[in-house]
Amino acid sequence: MIVEHKAKGGLIKLEITIENLKIKDIKITGDFFIYPEDSVFDLEKKLRGKTEKESIKVTEKFLSDVKAPGIELDDFKKAFKKAFEEKNVI
Repeated sequence: MIVEHKAKGGLIKLEITIENLKIKDIKITGDFFIYPEDSVFDLEKKLRGKTEKESIKVTEKFLSDVKAPGIELDDFKKAFKKAFEEKNVI
């Protein structure tokens, strides 16, 4: 499924597959900036196999180690919440 969240710093787009309440696969794209740029691939790897709550903790640590102007932890929380809620509806 695709989940989008508009943050102050740009659009966060998650292409996410959830199985057994855990992230099976995820690709993070959008029109926001993260420095270093390739670090988003590391975040994707760290998120695989995580629950919604675990994914928020992983993202919090990630955001403390990178520069992401206009992107807050709350933005990712909203995107994850939406993804996990949509998965539960299906």
